Amino acid sequence: MKKNTSLTLVFLFIVSFVYSQTVKHDELEKLNKVKFTNKVWDYDKSKKFKYKGTQPIIIDFYATWCVPCKAIYPSLVELQKEYGDKITIYQINVDKEPEITEKFKIQNIPALVFISDSKDYSIIVGKKTKDQLKQLIDNKFFGAPLPETTAK
Repeated sequence: MKKNTSLTLVFLFIVSFVYSQTVKHDELEKLNKVKFTNKVWDYDKSKKFKYKGTQPIIIDFYATWCVPCKAIYPSLVELQKEYGDKITIYQINVDKEPEITEKFKIQNIPALVFISDSKDYSIIVGKKTKDQLKQLIDNKFFGAPLPETTAK
């Protein structure tokens, strides 16, 4: 009996290890200060905002305890897949990175920072649907006009 139990445990361990190595987890890259200053803005060298990259990015400022942050996360992952290499979506945990959070003057979350050029950015605060996020991305990064609305 002990031999069967041991073999079963070894088998389960091997299967779980192989599974964890082959299944791609759907996650956005989380930035800490080092990654942020290497990829986005080295605010120790330049007090004025200066984006280091050329590709449009979104930074999702979130917290693990924030329910609306958790609600928009799956949409952000799906949009990252849909847009592929046209944009990159990062995450910054406001509790772990208060210095970066303060640089952008983030006071409410979820907050999405849209960066498309080296000198400017815009911030959108609050929970958004996937369609709303897609519309924001298309408008801010790709010049898509906002849909017309008619007053009733």
